[in-house]
Amino acid sequence: MKKLCLLLMLIIILSAPAVSLAQEQDANITRAEFIKEIVTQAEMDVIEVTESSFNDVTDPEFISYIETAYKKGITSGYGTYFDPEGNVTKEQAVIMLVNAFGERAGLKETAGEAADQALTFSDSQDINSWAKPYIAYALSTGLVAEAGDTFNPQTPITAEEAKSLISTAKSVHQQLFTRDGMAASDMLVLVNENSANANTYKQKGTMLTQMEILIEGVTPEQLEETPEITALLGEGMNITMQIDMDMSVQPPDKVYMKQMVKSDIGIEEAVQETEILMDGSLMYTKMAGTDKWVMQDLGSIMNQIQSISDREPYQMSQLSEDELKLFKEFARYEDDVETDGREYYVISFDIDKDTYQEYYMEIMEKVMDSVVALQMENPQLQQDPTFDPEQYKQMMIHLITNMEVELSYKYYINKETKFYEKMWLSQDMTMPMQQFMTEAMTMLGEDAPDFSVKVLTHSEGEFELYDLDVDVDFPEIDDEDIMDINQPIPVE
Repeated sequence: MKKLCLLLMLIIILSAPAVSLAQEQDANITRAEFIKEIVTQAEMDVIEVTESSFNDVTDPEFISYIETAYKKGITSGYGTYFDPEGNVTKEQAVIMLVNAFGERAGLKETAGEAADQALTFSDSQDINSWAKPYIAYALSTGLVAEAGDTFNPQTPITAEEAKSLISTAKSVHQQLFTRDGMAASDMLVLVNENSANANTYKQKGTMLTQMEILIEGVTPEQLEETPEITALLGEGMNITMQIDMDMSVQPPDKVYMKQMVKSDIGIEEAVQETEILMDGSLMYTKMAGTDKWVMQDLGSIMNQIQSISDREPYQMSQLSEDELKLFKEFARYEDDVETDGREYYVISFDIDKDTYQEYYMEIMEKVMDSVVALQMENPQLQQDPTFDPEQYKQMMIHLITNMEVELSYKYYINKETKFYEKMWLSQDMTMPMQQFMTEAMTMLGEDAPDFSVKVLTHSEGEFELYDLDVDVDFPEIDDEDIMDINQPIPVE
């Protein structure tokens, strides 16, 4: 009997490590541990710091990992607290996985009713509303595998479950959302840096713009009875404009451009050809029908443009810091394409009207004073005693607040050189004509009908960047080639 008891005790002792290991594997993973594993598996550059943005993150093992995840938008914590020892619920895990391995552009499309319709689990009502878009997006892309009829959003995940979730998300990320190991946002940054480093390049393209003036709230019969309205609008009810341009650029401050503008206003058609040479702060302009150049010194204006756009005025192929920040949020890869024997990655981004207004208002708040100062460089305004800078500022703010703009871009990036060689863009803009309305009401008085006027504009263009780091030619302009601005300009 004693031998049997000893044998049983021996079995228990020998089996204890295995039981302990199984319990450890089934243990819930902490928030700090989960973040460290995500940052490690995503192969992120860890921000080495000794102090955290969160008051309760004090363990040196996790400070840098949590700070890296926080700076990259993977997690936000709870204000100034992170709860590093707390459990990670499944819905929290999915949110962090999407932020680390997903495309934010795709996430923004999965919200509201789209998320509700996509989640058909028996416990979907237990998913927090702010988590639904993340879970719907993760399931639709495969970042998270289907979990059957239930999702268990509030259940803490174990270390083994965390390992499986991260492994799946990383695999999908590498297959769908990266090219050459880079996410679309990272590729965009690299391409922007390469563009900034080009010694010379050429660019050509065509932009087509169609503008329509839309009058709402008044019938055609009323419009005929109120000729003052059409008189104010003139012949500009519908305008089509095509701009063809071809330019040579030598950064940092030399640009030569040939431009042809074809416009149809009403039944009239006009063609205007222009040559422009930017050399430092000097701009030379030559219109068709003359061999003389008009010279202007734009030094002060260039300084204002630089402060407004956050870049040199001549860096036409490069995105500003503000533009890059916006586009990175929406950048996504489309299918690779092959054109003219060259292979391209394609990065696209769509900016909706709400996002654009939020972005543009933020920019305008920073640069509005510079915009006003730039307008005051206009000689006509300098001589206009009625020009009020503060009134102009308020008018601009009102205009931007009521303006609706939607943008779409596609960048075609050479797989070998990592330069973008082609770009397609589309812009739709709706702008109320407040100034026109004021004039109309003043003219018509009590007889003015209750109506509104908007300008609808659609622009679409394609541009090609070529001959990078190839010698470019610029016109040579001598003193005798410069027109005396006091003499009338001959017209062909």
